Amino acid sequence: MPSAEAGASAPPAASRLTSRVVPAASLSPSELRRLFTLYAANYDETDFPRFAADLAEKDWVILLQDSVDGSIRGFSTQKVLRARVDGRDLRAIFSGDTLIDPAYWGEQELVRGWCRFAGRILAEAPGEPLYWFLISKGHRTYLYLPLFFRAYWPRFDGPTPPDEQAVLDSLARAKFGAAFDPARGILRFDRSLGQLKPALAEVPSGRRDDPRVRFFLQRNPGYARGEELVCLTIVSTANMRGLALRTLREGLLEGPLGARPGQLGRGAAC
Repeated sequence: MPSAEAGASAPPAASRLTSRVVPAASLSPSELRRLFTLYAANYDETDFPRFAADLAEKDWVILLQDSVDGSIRGFSTQKVLRARVDGRDLRAIFSGDTLIDPAYWGEQELVRGWCRFAGRILAEAPGEPLYWFLISKGHRTYLYLPLFFRAYWPRFDGPTPPDEQAVLDSLARAKFGAAFDPARGILRFDRSLGQLKPALAEVPSGRRDDPRVRFFLQRNPGYARGEELVCLTIVSTANMRGLALRTLREGLLEGPLGARPGQLGRGAAC
């Protein structure tokens, strides 16, 4: 297992954030508390024991830090899942709790850091399909899919292909059991496991004209109560574009996460 202190990525010019990937189990108590403080400032219906238990189930955490003072300003938790669907072995990156301090919205370091990470996971078994299994309780998260991936599901302009629907349903049932409503592709829980604070859940009027945002709101009308839309896309050089493609390739070049101890996240700047 690489060192928990391994390399922060060099930020591009004018970026206010850097990113580094650390094993979830390596977080110090103070770092764990900092992550929860950030999360609780933006989400209701949460508490520290539940947050810590959820994080303990993850493999990795992408930390976003201020490029000047090093303070943690965001994070995304990650778990690599393995599954066999219709006779096919596959892997999926499951992204859990994710948060960027609103003062840093507009920065792209989460995209850079996640795609480098995804490239290094892909490099572990390049011949095996790798998916991104994403659950979305807000339109901003959902929009990562059309911005950086060519094909993703569900989407407003076409049905989900049967093979991808089978993967999505299989992963959702295995991970969430009865909370998954396959007819609507939504996660519903007996009680909210975390929901955006009202000011953050509000969709600006101009955004509602975007057909992708309208689709998200139609498919997941209970998002403000913590209900989540289950989404899927393929992690590959053929399916990604722009910044996501460039930084995925950086991760592929770096190689598997376990191959170079002490060198997590040292991607070239874009």
